[in-house]
Amino acid sequence: MSATVRPNPARSGGIGGGPRRVIGPTGPAYWLSAGLVAAAAASSLLTYLLPSVLRGTAAMNGSARGTALVVLLAGVPVLAGSAWMAARGSAAAVVTWLGSVAFLLYNSLMFAFATPANPLMLGYLAMLALSAWSAGAILRQADIPALAAQFSPKTPVRGIAVYMLAVVALNAAAWLARIIPAMTADGAPAFLRGTGLTTSVVYVQDLALWLPLLGAAAIWLWQRRPHGYALAGAGLVMWVLESLSICVDQWYGHAADPASPAASGAIVPAFAILAVIGLVPAGLLLHGLSGGSPSVRAAVQLPAEGRRGWPGWTLAAVTALTGIAAIFGGVQLLRSGYGMPLDWLAGTPVRSWALPGIALLAGVALPQLTTAVLIVLADRHAPAAGYLAGAALIAWIAVQLLILQHFFFLQPVIVLLGLTEITLARQWHRTGSSGARAGPERGL
Repeated sequence: MSATVRPNPARSGGIGGGPRRVIGPTGPAYWLSAGLVAAAAASSLLTYLLPSVLRGTAAMNGSARGTALVVLLAGVPVLAGSAWMAARGSAAAVVTWLGSVAFLLYNSLMFAFATPANPLMLGYLAMLALSAWSAGAILRQADIPALAAQFSPKTPVRGIAVYMLAVVALNAAAWLARIIPAMTADGAPAFLRGTGLTTSVVYVQDLALWLPLLGAAAIWLWQRRPHGYALAGAGLVMWVLESLSICVDQWYGHAADPASPAASGAIVPAFAILAVIGLVPAGLLLHGLSGGSPSVRAAVQLPAEGRRGWPGWTLAAVTALTGIAAIFGGVQLLRSGYGMPLDWLAGTPVRSWALPGIALLAGVALPQLTTAVLIVLADRHAPAAGYLAGAALIAWIAVQLLILQHFFFLQPVIVLLGLTEITLARQWHRTGSSGARAGPERGL
């Protein structure tokens, strides 16, 4: 491993004396990850939509569907978005890219070894192979010292390293506390009851691979070694995604067989909280990235554009009206289910329309109205909020179609609204970027 690096944002090596670019815009890492996006999306979509192909116990089949849902709605979008932003020059995206690949590698092992062989087996193997090769290609292609050099010296690396070592130690202790007694007990270990498995894939890969790797990454981060930044950052991103995955897979597994010890509804809130907690060290580490040269920053950051013009004001009107409509819909779901039958919730862990109503208010109404307010206030984050609000609308319909598997005429209208918001945000962003570049020439 290379010597300790003391990060310095001003280190030369790039155009105009700025930091070197972390990864080029093309290469094997992008092609392998594109294949991984396709394999993971197809495998997880079919796993979720075709539960009859799964051949495990009811609880394990439910857990597999929950994992597939998180892979499809979180893992794949983070991977695709990170690779796209890395190609445009974002250093932070290289870290999230590697973290999302690690998450997919972890769960491809779960699909391959914790799910009895079924017609999707080749898809799981493709996901496993492409995630492993993608991780290797990213590490091979990325300039890790250039990444480390862009971290601020004020980044709280030691606090983050302590957090990571604590998670590693607690995880290892929890698994060993179950494994060691089972080694001397008669019969099958208690932790395999209800799983239909001959061994625990979680314990095997955690103790043999992930915990030692992330423990080493934490130590290297403490020492400010280049690979410590990359691997620790990727591990933190992976932990957030995996905590979310455990939360959902346990929810689905428990709903499929409440009596099974293989899945517990009681731990769902705990892992939801852990996912939120995990965002803190991940955010602190990524916040330490100092940005890089102006050309790189311009490629990945939105302009502080106060002149709203027609795209901004139109976006404000669309998001305000959509947000108001979402509030009405959310309240109606909470009160009466909007007249939709409870049968539509069959096969999901949800037993009433109350939770979808809350999700509509939090996931659609809040982003829409927040975007409208930010535009009126001419906040510099308003264009970014417009992108996110439009994406949230499209994601809302995607989740509806996946979970409810029912179609009605408003769904394409809502998708069209989301695409319209993204288009308006893009137009506003491009107008603002052009204005920002032209400003100095006009003497503004």
